[in-house]
This record gives sequence, C-alpha cells and structure tokens, in this order.
Amino acid sequence: MKTTNKLLKAIAIIALLLGSNQLIAQTNTSPTQTVCAGSLAEPYLINPPTAGSTYQWALSGGGTLNNGTTTNNITVDWGVTPGTYTITVTETDLNGCIGAPVTVDVNVIPLPTATVATSQTACFGTSIPDLTAIGANVNWYSDAALTTNVFTGNSFATGQATVGIYTYYVTETLNGCEGPSVPVTLEIYAIPSAPSAASQTVCFGSVIPDLTASGTTLTWYSDAGLTAVVGNGTPFATGQTTVGIYTYYVTETDVNGCESSGTPVTLEIYALPTAPVAANEAACEGSLIPDLTAAGSNIIWYSDAALTTVVGNGTSFTTGQVAAGIYTYYTTQTDGNGCESNATNVTLEIYALPTALVAVNEVACEGGIIPDLTVTGSNPTWYSDATLTTVVGNGSNFATGQTLAGVYTYYVTETNTNGCESAATMVTLTINSFTTLPLASNQSACFGTTIPDLTATGVGTSFTWYSDATLTAVVANNSPFATGQTAVGTYTYYVTESQNGCESPAATVILTIYATPITGPINHW
Repeated sequence: MKTTNKLLKAIAIIALLLGSNQLIAQTNTSPTQTVCAGSLAEPYLINPPTAGSTYQWALSGGGTLNNGTTTNNITVDWGVTPGTYTITVTETDLNGCIGAPVTVDVNVIPLPTATVATSQTACFGTSIPDLTAIGANVNWYSDAALTTNVFTGNSFATGQATVGIYTYYVTETLNGCEGPSVPVTLEIYAIPSAPSAASQTVCFGSVIPDLTASGTTLTWYSDAGLTAVVGNGTPFATGQTTVGIYTYYVTETDVNGCESSGTPVTLEIYALPTAPVAANEAACEGSLIPDLTAAGSNIIWYSDAALTTVVGNGTSFTTGQVAAGIYTYYTTQTDGNGCESNATNVTLEIYALPTALVAVNEVACEGGIIPDLTVTGSNPTWYSDATLTTVVGNGSNFATGQTLAGVYTYYVTETNTNGCESAATMVTLTINSFTTLPLASNQSACFGTTIPDLTATGVGTSFTWYSDATLTAVVANNSPFATGQTAVGTYTYYVTESQNGCESPAATVILTIYATPITGPINHW
C-alpha cells in the first residue's frame, strides 16, 4: 500500500476511536476492518487508554504484529493471502485485574492483478504513441516508489518527443486496493544518419550505371516526400535510358525500423552532340593526297565502324594513304560532358591512273609531207615538255606544224573519267634533211666502142636512176648504172641518193654516143 493511503486510514481509525466514550475492550462486538493484502504498518489502538494498564495483543494468522505488544497501539503488516483475520487485545489494569478480550475482525481484501500494459517504441520525428493499460482506476507514476502520479486513465500521452528511454509505472485500483505496479517503457529511437550516395552521369546510348549507396536496408524513392518506393538495396537499377535528369531519394532503415532522411541522388543522361560535318575527298594516285577534314570540337578519327581503333585527332586528318583504293574513316566529336557523338562516315578515294598511251614515233623528210603524231585513247593531251606544263594539242591526232629538219619530242597522256592523268608517253617526230645532189659525171663514147656505165657518189650508197626529169620512171638502182644504150645519141638520166628514207634532188647525167666519122673519097687538088 502506498504511504499516503496508510496515513489516511490511521487518521480515520483514530478519529473513530476519539468519537467514542467507551473502550474497545468493553465492547463485545467490534466493526469489521478492511485492509488490502500486503498492507504494511496498518495501525490499531485503544482509545482512550486506561492509565497504568497494559495490553496484550494477539493476531490469528495472516499478518505480523509490530511495535510493542503491551502498549495501547500496534501496527500490523498484513500478508498477501486474502481472508478474514482476528485481532485480539486483553487489558490488565493497575490492580492486576484482567479484562475480557476484545476482538476486531480484519478482512484482507485481495489486490487486483497487475494491469496489462504494453511498452511502446517510436522513431524520433514520428508520431509518439500513447502508453495504454487495461483495467479500472489506472494510475501512472514516474517513479518505482509510486510517489509521483503523472496521469490517471487507461491511455497516457507522455508528451515525450526527444530520443531516450522513458520508464513509467502503472497500477490498477479495485475496492480501494491498488495492485502491483507494472513498468512500462516508451523508447524513442534516434533515426540513423542518411546514407551516403554518389550521383551518376552517363551519355545517351551508353551502359546506364546503377545508383549505389552505403548502408544497410536501403530504400529508394522517386519523390522527396518518400511516398513512392522504386527500389530496395544497393545497387539500384533505375531503368532509365532516355536523355534527362532523374532524381531519387535513398534512405537507410536501422534494426529498430527507424528510417533516415532521404539522400537525393541524381542520374543525368546527357544528350549526344551532333555528328560532325565532314566532306569526302578524292585524288588521283601519284598526286598530292588531301587531308580529311571535319567541323566540330574534340574531333576523333577511327578506321573502323565499331570505333575501336583511333587513327587521328583534330579537325584535319592525314591518312597516309597513297595507293589506289577507297578508304573509309569514321569521325566523331566529343562535347564538354565527355559524350561522343555518332560517327560520320568519310571516304578518301584514290583513283588509279589510266594506262600510259602507246604511240609511234614518226619520221619525215624535210620538204615532204609531215605526218601527224597519233595515239589510241579517249582523252589524249599533248605536251611539249617533260614536266607537262605546256599543252600543245588534244585528241588522238596531233599535227605538230613542224617542217624543218630536226628531232621534235612530245609527251602524250591519257585522262580518264575521274580526271586522272596517266604517266606521259614520249613521242618523237624526226624530219630528216637531204638537199645535196649526188655527184655524177657525164659520159661519152664513140659508136661501136664500149659504152661506159654512169656512176654516182654521195654520202651513201643508195642511188636511184630515172629516165625522166619528173622522176617517175625508175631505170636502175645503185651505182654504177649500165644504161644499155649502144646507138648514137644523147641520153639524159637523173640520179638521186636516198638516206633515212629521204631522196635527194636529182643530178642530171648525160651519156653521149658519138657517131663515127665517114671519110669521103680522096681528091687531088
């Protein structure tokens, strides 16, 4: 029993006794007293006491007498076993006379069973639950000694809001008896620290990284209010693939079930820069091969469509190719986010040169018909110099215009439909000069004698004899020339010398066959 209850009961008994003019010992019947099981130091006394008398107290089971048992007042510690017990007091006065025993019945009322109450837990910052107990006349105390009552009723709002463990003691009172107290705790847990997490960036089209956070029992939300759960644990695959900034919030929940505040984590998927603008290039084999160029920033050149082999950097790329063929490269640009664009295909085509033309050198004689130079081709060009800087003609036939003796050298090329010009073929025109007449002497003979041959000399040995001045009737070749003439007469021939295919002008050669003289008769004067 609480101290205050016991004091109140003692006062009530004293008041009752003071209100009576008779001794309890003189009363044959006494009122039945009621106490709660387990009550301690319950007071009982004789009032008024008789001066000089002594008293002998006795208790029939169920409790323990305290203090001196010969005085007019005692206290009793009652046990916990309910029942009706009797207190007996016998008075002995100054004369040694013993009075009749006086009794009082004490009904020990059982205490109510301990109330049923449940301890509560909550996380800091959340709604703090009330403490509740089942029973009647429920009282809440802040101390185990039950001295400080803080609330009466079944549901107790503690008012606590800070992290800590708060212990209260709750009792139930029935028939004026307060039962044993039950400790009830309210524990307000500290929330765990927000987890650490790193935001991620990635370029569109690349492998999208998962979001990760450090901690245990992680929960991912798509909203700052932490209402929409999108994932648990780490890593967290967002499933995002399109360009944009995606913000998530990750919390950690500890063993007490308390969830931290959310840590914002972003996934930013960057848009790719546009593919650079680049122009295809073409050149003829053997000419200056142009660089490939592209417009953009942080230009990279690759030799393969998979973009695995880097062959150059920068807006201008020297391929190093010289042989005929089609060479394909792939160029990208990279922006400030480190995102690389799709590739632009760029080709360098080196055209094969056409085959050099086949041409025939020509020889002519000065003063004769000068032939054109000819080749077989589709687009021949004629040059007068080996460096091919001076064009003198076009087409398969080239009239040089030369007439004077000499050797004239030209260079002819073929140009195909790609505009590529072949190596040059050297072609010569030789105009030979032969203006010196052969040396030949006239001959004469007398009829009937041996007719001499006609002879000619010159720089060579090839001579042609004609019987007419127009040089149409050839009568012999080489020297000497036996004319075959035997009759008297004058015979005129024309002889030319040939060299390098050229025939010299004709020298006139006369063969004269004289008639023999006819001698007349001899006369005498």
